Amino acid sequence: MLLCTVLAVVWATGFRVTSAEETDRAERRPLVLDRPPVRAIQDPYSVFNGIALDVERGEIIVADDNLYSLSVYRSQFIPSDKVREPLRRLRGSETELGRVCGVSISPEFQEIYAVSGEGGGEVRVFPMEANGNVAPIRVMDGLDHGSSDVFLDRKNDEIFILVEHINKIYVHRRTAKSGDKPLRFIQGPNTELADPHGVFVDSENNEIFVTNHGHWQKFEAGDRYMDEADGEGPKPLGPSTGKFVPPSITVYSRTAQGDVAPLRTIQGSRTQLNLPLGMYLDSVSGQIVVASAGDDSILFFDREAHGNVAPVREIRGPATGLAGPSGVFLDTQRNELWVGNWDNHTATAYPRTAQGNVAPLRTIRSAPKGAPTTGFGNIGDVAFDPKRKEILVPN
Repeated sequence: MLLCTVLAVVWATGFRVTSAEETDRAERRPLVLDRPPVRAIQDPYSVFNGIALDVERGEIIVADDNLYSLSVYRSQFIPSDKVREPLRRLRGSETELGRVCGVSISPEFQEIYAVSGEGGGEVRVFPMEANGNVAPIRVMDGLDHGSSDVFLDRKNDEIFILVEHINKIYVHRRTAKSGDKPLRFIQGPNTELADPHGVFVDSENNEIFVTNHGHWQKFEAGDRYMDEADGEGPKPLGPSTGKFVPPSITVYSRTAQGDVAPLRTIQGSRTQLNLPLGMYLDSVSGQIVVASAGDDSILFFDREAHGNVAPVREIRGPATGLAGPSGVFLDTQRNELWVGNWDNHTATAYPRTAQGNVAPLRTIRSAPKGAPTTGFGNIGDVAFDPKRKEILVPN
């Protein structure tokens, strides 16, 4: 009886012998689970990276590379430890924002310029009053994967974009849009660019200041990250030319082009530079302000400093509230220095001439005080070590 039943099923469904190849393919087919995870490891709050300030309106614009957004806050408020909600937030699929690491603004043209660290390195432009899930009004494309900062030279109406992976500085017209080619670029072994992360243009003295982490690889002038042959994916790996050099600040002529040597370089053990990120020039004191994320400090150097020189002053210590400082901006109208902190969900304000272990005047919090963060860096992939029962996370 059982045999008859089996034969009936085979006859009804069709007799078919499964090949070894088909069996192997079936075994390799991924199992799709339509169910929520048991638990998640994530930071649900905004992480402040690049920072800009509209001095006239008293508004701070911060780049959030954790929630793929831009948030706008008032710069003046009664100090408290409460979580502060933004006035406006640009976030959503229409914005096309990714891990936003750099932001700059044009008060004259009421525009915001944001660059994301992954993807094609495009700069997306939004109206100053933009809010919610809105599309950019234009996009500057044709750059490279790994853009790390953006700066608007308001006097000369030019946009400067750093690309960390190929040690390059692009210069565009402010009005550039999709398809427009850059005006010029700086790149090559003579430039001393080594994983550039922060840029400031001193339009009065016609100089470009750049912070470098120190990961150097030889790139020729004009090299791209993408393979020019097919336009897809990175170039094939060749013999390594990489090396580690001390962090630095390199200075160039504003109109420099190609493989040019810096006018001067700040580099060495006395500088205390440690993962330097955002920077700003104090036009009153003539000092460069640098966020040193690796040791939670703000360093100040004379604008014309060169070589292995110590900072003229610094903000550092437990009272400061600094934690992975990434972006800096000076409000010379109110004599305040604003800092975006990557590692504790805050933006902090200090007197412009602050020095030492000083407490902030005010603090913007995007999360409850003490809320943990994922820490400095972008998480790419994770792995599990079954022997040690550990999760490995590259930062």
